[in-house]
Amino acid sequence: MPRGWRLTSVVVLAALPFAAGCFVGYDSGWGQQKRAQQHAARRSTPAPLPRDSSGVVPGGRRVLKVRVYATPGYAASVLDWKKQFSALIGRVNAVFGAEFGARFELAELRAFPSPASEDKLEAPLQELVQLDPASDVDWVVGLVVATPRFAASADDLGVARLPGRHIVLRAMSDAHEYEAIERAFTELSEDERQKLYRVRKQHKLAITFLHEIAHTLGVPHELQAESIMNPRYHVEASDFSEEAAAIMRSSLASRVSPDSPVLDAALASKLDASLRAAGSQWEPTSRDALLLQTARFLSVPVAAAKGPASSKTPAPSSVSSAPAIGGMNAQERVSFDMARAELNAGHAERAQRLGAPLFAKYSALPAVQSLRCDTAMAIGGDWETIRAECSGLSPFDANK
Repeated sequence: MPRGWRLTSVVVLAALPFAAGCFVGYDSGWGQQKRAQQHAARRSTPAPLPRDSSGVVPGGRRVLKVRVYATPGYAASVLDWKKQFSALIGRVNAVFGAEFGARFELAELRAFPSPASEDKLEAPLQELVQLDPASDVDWVVGLVVATPRFAASADDLGVARLPGRHIVLRAMSDAHEYEAIERAFTELSEDERQKLYRVRKQHKLAITFLHEIAHTLGVPHELQAESIMNPRYHVEASDFSEEAAAIMRSSLASRVSPDSPVLDAALASKLDASLRAAGSQWEPTSRDALLLQTARFLSVPVAAAKGPASSKTPAPSSVSSAPAIGGMNAQERVSFDMARAELNAGHAERAQRLGAPLFAKYSALPAVQSLRCDTAMAIGGDWETIRAECSGLSPFDANK
């Protein structure tokens, strides 16, 4: 499958920005320490998602039908998974009703025959496409098990066709976050800790679902830290940027029925203009993958559209035309781009090898820190190792 036809999300499980060690300095009494923890808990509580002001989606509002498949492992590991997914749909409908005048509706909940492997999400996505072409629904969603390690990367949480109608999501593995809450907020009641954990999980699930839906509607990643479309999950993510929302509206308008094409010449023209607009905040790699798609409808030579032309990782030119990063020379920027491309293609070990010299030389550069952290999380391992690789990035440093 051509690389341009899919995009793995990089929505990650952000570490809790507080740990028990952060409160060592509060030694002037139990009351002060408790107030400090209450304040920290409020700062760790996600921003509220936009809500439909009517409170009830009108009957005439557009309905987007979703068929859901859960693997045996997912169904066994998520208590009452059908009820939980229905509740998730209710939460995201509040956002869609307010922003797009549409709501999701569960058409059917089915068993997903156990994929050959659930270790990486690309294989279940391909099997889902073959299993259900989405000929009578707007989206098909596959649910697979959580990873046994710290879930934090592109291959850990979600994958979607860009553009398309298919999504695969993992169950959220929250043991590390729950333990962090228990350690950080010892002065709060058990009910308060449980509420914080529950609110964060619900927010994370909703943001991940919305992030992937936006990918299928043709929205690449964005650089704004608090955007739903940022590669990293953020507790303050609550809405789409105007640019992302405009693309989603155009895509929804073009998909009048399940048999409508996910991309045609008219939509490709709108996407191309938005993706190339001056001052836009699109993340380069995912933007370029979509530009390759629009090029096919606009008679633009493939060579003129940045991004991979096949399922293999593209080889950047000898001199990168991307903006400079810190003090990197042209060849180092090529190495950086290649490492990021390998990571986005699911080749974390290759990305680590390519990026190693940059990690050593430019350890203080935020872009390099982010690449190092994303690569470590994609490879996985114990939490302490991942946190060490993510040093320099908030909120990981706050846990030291």
